Amino acid sequence: MQRIIVKLVFYSLVYVFALGCTNQHNKNTSPESEAINTILGRITGPAIPSFEFNLSDYNSKAELEENIKPVLDQVIQECSNKGGGKIIIPAGEYFSKGPIHLLSNIHLYLEEGVSITFSQNPKDYLPNVLVRWEGVECYNYSPFIYAINQKNIRISGNGVFNGNAKGGFQTWRTQQKPSQLLLREMGRNQVPIEQRIFGEGHLLRPAFLQFVNCQNIQISDINVINVPFWVIHPTYCKNVIIRDVRINSRFVNNDGCDIDSCEDVLIENCSFTTGDDAIAIKSGRDQDGWRIAIPSKNIVIRNCVSDSTLHGLAIGSEMSGGVENVFIQNFTFKHVDEYGIQFKANKDRGGYIRKIYIEDVKIETAKTPLFFTNDYHGYAGGENPSIFSDISIKEFHATLAKNKAIDMVGTPEKPITNVLFENITIDKAINDTRIENAQNVVFEQVLVNGSSYTNLF
Repeated sequence: MQRIIVKLVFYSLVYVFALGCTNQHNKNTSPESEAINTILGRITGPAIPSFEFNLSDYNSKAELEENIKPVLDQVIQECSNKGGGKIIIPAGEYFSKGPIHLLSNIHLYLEEGVSITFSQNPKDYLPNVLVRWEGVECYNYSPFIYAINQKNIRISGNGVFNGNAKGGFQTWRTQQKPSQLLLREMGRNQVPIEQRIFGEGHLLRPAFLQFVNCQNIQISDINVINVPFWVIHPTYCKNVIIRDVRINSRFVNNDGCDIDSCEDVLIENCSFTTGDDAIAIKSGRDQDGWRIAIPSKNIVIRNCVSDSTLHGLAIGSEMSGGVENVFIQNFTFKHVDEYGIQFKANKDRGGYIRKIYIEDVKIETAKTPLFFTNDYHGYAGGENPSIFSDISIKEFHATLAKNKAIDMVGTPEKPITNVLFENITIDKAINDTRIENAQNVVFEQVLVNGSSYTNLF
């Protein structure tokens, strides 16, 4: 009876969310499909004027290839002054001596055969701009591609963005600790943002692409390689599409996509080879996350693949603003060094992870395919454990778990609650499953090492 009650709780939560849909759908569709259709109905992509601007009309190809940035900056401004349009970068191998800053109503289009390699001179990425860095706001070196307070931006084409990080910004990872700790302290103490000045004299690596407080964004078809830090990082954005993007960057902290305090997001048909998470969903760190209090919500991730990553897909650990209404479907991971699907926070974070629906995930190898922790890199004496609740994982298959099949550890103060595992198969797991400080955890047709898990925790 308790199994039935818990499952009814899940489906009623999805159904209530789906009732917000204003469109009429087939009455035979599932509650999950209705909820996804509700989200997708609001995700429209950018509206871009029809004007076209081709960089080849402005400078010789040799001059453009030597440093594309001055001409690109000029054309972006000219395009913006005329109300927007499509900026075409013709085929060629270009160098950019600094970042690309985009404005509203612009479509940056890379023709096939375009390769843009970015400078590794930190001075090229000054002046500082406002970013959120590992969940805390500050002024830092500009990301390689950046926009703030803009709308209707599209980046597309079959070209390559090369972060060129090896031997440059990427080397800062081993030297960043003093600056990283200083920023975290500023966040905890709520130092005014205008006093959180990093950049020159500090070693916080810039993200590759970060859009801050933007609306109607689409990133599609491009290839991104060799970046120093997080790759695609929309922050405080609404109406975001990331489609058919290919990311190959295996340095430390190379998350493929970090969805950070964003709403109405679609990630589909993407491929990831990364040095950290393929995709991470975040919403700020500790006190700074509570101050801003913008959750990540209404997110659809589907039809993606990952060749090799440190971790697969993560929710957290910087999730102090909350994460909810996330739908993950049809994601295949070949090799994951550590955790496949992970939910992570600690006793400093607060916030919540709730209403997460995962279906049809395949993992060939991982240390632990399904991982939940409320004690991830926390500080001693934390008094704000996070809430994990209402999580459904169905149609999940892993071939090899090099450690545990499922590892779930909550806290006595805030046990993990209402978790449904349905049609789960782990062919081989080296160690036993662990579930601690959790309530209403249901196993429905779960097989590990050929044995059925039927116990209810």
